[in-house]
Amino acid sequence: MYDLERDWSLSFSGCGFLGFYHVGVTHCLSERVPHLIRNAPKFFGSSAGALHCATFLSGIPVDQTLQILKDLVLHTRSRNISILPPSFNLIKCIQDSLHRHLPDNVHRLLSGRLFISLTRVSDGENVLVSDFQSKDEVIDALICSSFIPFFFGFIPPSFRGVRYVDGGMTDILPFLDTKTTITVSPFYGESDICPKVKSTNFLHVDFTTLSLRCCSENAYLLYQTLFPPDLSVLGAICLQGYLDAARFLEENGRCGAGRRRA
Repeated sequence: MYDLERDWSLSFSGCGFLGFYHVGVTHCLSERVPHLIRNAPKFFGSSAGALHCATFLSGIPVDQTLQILKDLVLHTRSRNISILPPSFNLIKCIQDSLHRHLPDNVHRLLSGRLFISLTRVSDGENVLVSDFQSKDEVIDALICSSFIPFFFGFIPPSFRGVRYVDGGMTDILPFLDTKTTITVSPFYGESDICPKVKSTNFLHVDFTTLSLRCCSENAYLLYQTLFPPDLSVLGAICLQGYLDAARFLEENGRCGAGRRRA
């Protein structure tokens, strides 16, 4: 049982286009336990999880966040199968969107509060960055954390002159202390807030710091991280995040949290 009156940090896993799930989770927590979000000393994120934290902590409204994600999905789906470089530069689309929507003082809003997971190219080590001197540095870190080699290109981006790639390759669900962090993931597994499947199959596989249940549902979700489904499916994933967060609150003494919908 979690004492939801104390201060908890939050960690959001990398998940590609399934970032809609994270929107549903934070929307539920903001409605039901706003103090938990407001008082959270640290937010952790990798790839899509880091992107979500950055937009959320920047104060971008949930409706606008969803529209940004929808526009990105529609643009990607319009390319059909030609979503790989050089025919389509998805990372450039994300970068342009960040420049357009993040506030100019985002580095002040995020420094010391958002920890972004990166994988250093030179030695393959994981690095958490949380100190930013400008909006450009925030965007550089987010792009590095999201960069999947080959899928996004062949030359890794850099943060402060050092090249990094997707933080999920070494730490997809980052945190500093498991005892003070609530973990969030759209995959069926062992995270604090995640989908649950009723099955006698308890076989799990660990992907860096994320424990995944071996099931057909996860296989389909993993495919959708890079190849986005129809918006109606992603809308259902967003609602799933809301309901999973509501269940987490109910299980930890917040009765009635699941009666409202996102």
